[in-house]
Amino acid sequence: MPNPISYTRLRTPLSYNLHLLDGITLTEHGTPIIRPYRGPLPEHMTGFNELMGRKPAARTHATNECAHFFLDDYQFERCWNRPELYPPILGECAMTLTPDYSLYTDMPEPVQRWNVYRSRLLGAYWQHLGLNVIPTLQYSTPDSYQYAFDGIPHHSTIATSTVGVLQNHDARNLWRQGMRTAIELLEPETILVYGKPMPDHDYPNGITVKHYAPNSTTRIKANTQ
Repeated sequence: MPNPISYTRLRTPLSYNLHLLDGITLTEHGTPIIRPYRGPLPEHMTGFNELMGRKPAARTHATNECAHFFLDDYQFERCWNRPELYPPILGECAMTLTPDYSLYTDMPEPVQRWNVYRSRLLGAYWQHLGLNVIPTLQYSTPDSYQYAFDGIPHHSTIATSTVGVLQNHDARNLWRQGMRTAIELLEPETILVYGKPMPDHDYPNGITVKHYAPNSTTRIKANTQ
């Protein structure tokens, strides 16, 4: 019969996915680093829930498709709980965004930090397996900027969403403020925006901005990011 203490110690790194850190470079704050993506831009975005709903016979390696996670968190929590199962499915797309775990303004800061960390780790892990990964911006209030942009590459392609933001005045202001800060800190070459353009927001010259219309399977995530 296994020693219960040894068994508990074995389960602990698995429950926190510490084994995914093998081969991953971290920032000085311990955040997994996403390497830059500068390849072709996707023609359309496909939600993780839609990918999971496809029959195996209908799955193809699309050359212009990008998997996204602009969904309610429960729809992709399985990627964290069973990380080894989903890279092959994500690999059916030409590229994938990192998980868009929620950063609600009323969440305690440790929870927000944890959600940023999980997103970075899964993205870095997928890159380590050979997938093309584009980081998704996650932030809430200005207090989150210290960790929200850690581990995201400079002079690269990043992604964001306006879904669930446009209907709320405060959410729009937080989105604009965070985007301005992200551009200042990261100096991205390209920004992929899932959703309608943000009103009264201009991007600096020299940045390529491409918008993607939400598909019918996207659940609107009511948020204040």
